[in-house]
Amino acid sequence: MPQPVLFLPGLDGEPFTANKLNENLRLAQLHVFAYAEGGDLSFDTLAQQVIARMQQLGTRLLAGESFGGAIAQETALRHGQQLDRLLLISTFNHEAEKLASRVSRGATRLLPRGVMRPVARALADWKLAGTLQGEDRRKFLDRFAALDFVEMARRLKLLVGFDTRRRLMDLRLPVQVVYGTRDAISNHPDQLQVWRNMPDCRVHAVQGFGHLVSAEAAPQVAAIIDAWTSPAQSRPLT
Repeated sequence: MPQPVLFLPGLDGEPFTANKLNENLRLAQLHVFAYAEGGDLSFDTLAQQVIARMQQLGTRLLAGESFGGAIAQETALRHGQQLDRLLLISTFNHEAEKLASRVSRGATRLLPRGVMRPVARALADWKLAGTLQGEDRRKFLDRFAALDFVEMARRLKLLVGFDTRRRLMDLRLPVQVVYGTRDAISNHPDQLQVWRNMPDCRVHAVQGFGHLVSAEAAPQVAAIIDAWTSPAQSRPLT
């Protein structure tokens, strides 16, 4: 039976990449975490909700992608004793893309929904779609343009000032990081250096892909996840 893994999706909360990965996984199954909507968000509350969902699934394996990777880090830093392993995909350890985030939050406050749709599509095309091609790219951008922009602004606000760099050095938990080499967000040298300085972190560079590497290179990323679920990797550092 495949091992359950709680998967924290990106900013849109959609299961797009998780579905692509599940089609290629043999040893694991990703269960997509649903972000609560409405009201202010906090890392403390989200981390508690993540742990509760992991307990429901009976798993100690946590994976996070992009925005979900930030929540996964904060969960591990607060509740590391309840995790065996942490997997981070296309994510960051300190606030990334400040300009794009500021533009997105400002546009949400100032523009009517009808105008926001093309703005959101353009921003997603600029910073998120990356090397995604063809019908998958069109569908991704269409979904992003149809999102609840007020909710997206709440999530972006949560990332203002996000920075785990110093605290990660004290994390006593095996971590694996996956990123595409053409992803401007996760492939920045300042981000990569932090992972490499951590006490137990393995970094996987997937050549030639962008931010949605999980969808574009699903077989390759799925193979990394299957290997990551191996019981041999279940012992945290002491």
